[in-house]
Amino acid sequence: MENKHPIGVSLSARLLILTAIFILLAEAFIYVPSIARYRKVYLKEHMETAHLAALALEAAPDQMVDEELENRLLKHAEAYGVVLIEGEKRMLVLSKDMPPQTNLSIDLSYEDWVPMITGAFDTLFQKENRVLRVIGPSPRDETVRIEVIIDEAPMRMEMADYSRRILNLSLMISLMTGVLVYVSLHRLLVRPVRRLARNMAEFRKNPEEEALSIIPSGRRDELGRAEQELQSLQGELRKLLKQKDRLASIGTAAAKINHDLRNSLSKAMLMSDQLASSSDAKVVKMAPQLSQTVDQAIDLCSQTMDYVSNSSPRLEMELFYVSDLIEEVTSHIQDLCDENSEIVNHVGAMAEAEGDLTQLRRVLVNLSRNALQMGASRLEYTSGQDADGFCCIDVSDNGPGLPDKARDNLFKPFDGSARRGGTGLGLVIARDIMRIHGGDLMLVQTGESGTCFRLMLPSD
Repeated sequence: MENKHPIGVSLSARLLILTAIFILLAEAFIYVPSIARYRKVYLKEHMETAHLAALALEAAPDQMVDEELENRLLKHAEAYGVVLIEGEKRMLVLSKDMPPQTNLSIDLSYEDWVPMITGAFDTLFQKENRVLRVIGPSPRDETVRIEVIIDEAPMRMEMADYSRRILNLSLMISLMTGVLVYVSLHRLLVRPVRRLARNMAEFRKNPEEEALSIIPSGRRDELGRAEQELQSLQGELRKLLKQKDRLASIGTAAAKINHDLRNSLSKAMLMSDQLASSSDAKVVKMAPQLSQTVDQAIDLCSQTMDYVSNSSPRLEMELFYVSDLIEEVTSHIQDLCDENSEIVNHVGAMAEAEGDLTQLRRVLVNLSRNALQMGASRLEYTSGQDADGFCCIDVSDNGPGLPDKARDNLFKPFDGSARRGGTGLGLVIARDIMRIHGGDLMLVQTGESGTCFRLMLPSD
């Protein structure tokens, strides 16, 4: 049944939204110090205007002006009063008859960025007009300090208008940049990715159709390499699928051949038993070799069918004593032992593990038989627990070690056999059984002093 994925926001739309958000965030970081500076400049400009008004007053005869001119100067400075401070001398140069009471004093001499920013936002979020008393050095003459009393509302209105202009500009920049990024990325990234996704979906429906393989666009960037890799992957997968079909046919034929062959081998086994009771000494001598050959042929058929079937055995997990399992294994390999063979069980009587006894016995018997058939005269079994908490069962022998070819192809079917006539399937099947248990089978060491394999089982 075809999977149906819910339709969400497309990649190109996400890119557009993220671009707009990032630009707005950048504008916000720019806006915060700029609005604080705008407020400071506004206050300094009014101090400068107030100083100019005071200089106009000083230029008048006897530094006296009529009330109408004074009001015009105060209106031009947008102030209620202007005070000049020179050293210890403080002089009220312009003032209305009844200046209002001030609500907030701002000293521009000591104001750093943090108070400037907090003061700017404090002004923006005020709902009522406040009367400000602004003090600081005159922009015209730093030796003169100016004190001016002004309303906050006009400054707030100009700051709000400045904020709106910044917002409109930011939105316009975000929109224009977002559209350009959207168009560029849609062409350079989104469309090729959609093409890849569409091709993979079509290929999944019919992977054996060669016409559905992607044709690389010739790009030399990462997407171009992805197209080439996808084309190679599709080709290799198509070959594997064809090979799988052939192997399935071969497996079916092999199953039929195996059935007939096992029947023939069973008859050969019966004949071998009859030959063993013959009165001819040569025939009696050849009978065990014939029996061994038939056993190898039956074992080859069984291993081949187990591997071709590729079906995982159903595990019947149970808690067992490892020492008892080793004793069962040794009883299954007695036919390969002689008076020089030595089997040592170093597993503690109370050592426990959990697994399928039948499958684990099969693995241990396979390893033990391999060791004895390779010429080992001593088998040693030990168990313990590694640093990762796995229960480990080691099977060691004193054989000649694995040949280089067998070591390099240890778990490769039909390539990893260490003895003549072997298929190499025994170790492959054994490792598959251990991995189904959640553990593994690994080669610990091999050499002239012998070989050691380790079975790893997870422990609760």
